[in-house]
Amino acid sequence: MIIFRMKIVIIFILLIHVDISRAGDANLVGVLPAISQTGRVTDVFDYNLFVSTTLNATDRTVDGRRFPARDIQSYFQPSLIYKYSPQLNFAVAYVYQRTDPFNNDSTNENRIFQQAIFSTPVLMGNLYQRVRFEERFVTNNRTHETPLSTRLRYMVGYNLPLQGERLDPGEFYVNTYNEFYFSTSGQRNAVYSEDWLYGGIGYSTGHMGNIEIGPMLQTSVIDTFGHRRNLFLLQVLWSTNFDIFR
Repeated sequence: MIIFRMKIVIIFILLIHVDISRAGDANLVGVLPAISQTGRVTDVFDYNLFVSTTLNATDRTVDGRRFPARDIQSYFQPSLIYKYSPQLNFAVAYVYQRTDPFNNDSTNENRIFQQAIFSTPVLMGNLYQRVRFEERFVTNNRTHETPLSTRLRYMVGYNLPLQGERLDPGEFYVNTYNEFYFSTSGQRNAVYSEDWLYGGIGYSTGHMGNIEIGPMLQTSVIDTFGHRRNLFLLQVLWSTNFDIFR
């Protein structure tokens, strides 16, 4: 049964990571290490702290545009989660994001978002959906202005334990998702501006949390001509769940 589940998941991961590159698109390779820490505030509220950085390991020039090998994004996100029911929760969060953090052309973004996550059992695993609406304040380095723009994100994913009906310590699982980004107002290169695909294998350690690793494809529209940056990443995520304030 475990081998059968793994075959299904591997085929699905391969299918969602198929991408057709066009002339003018930049295909880059890198790594995305991340840490997610969740804990209880009260019986109905949790907190979460998510920190990550995105590293481009490919130094490439495409149609005169250079994509140097360097740290291209630092990300910091604390959030407060309201657990409405075991299947539905709501959250509000603040995000600080710095693009090209160690270069003179770095960009700062402050962001607020509201989201809802709904999950339901499907077949042998759990299907989850997330809707997130963001208010973004991105500093323009030329004008030093910080205009407001908004974005809607929709994620659909599937989490599958590989040993039994639920995930226990010492067991493996698979997590896959596809997230769609829609720029709803402000300066933008396209309305459907980004797409993130991911498929990873995880292991539950018990008290030390879950370790998860897998390929991610981040596709973003980088100009008004529709050219894209395809960033093929290896995501390494450590997620913990304990109460640091109690």
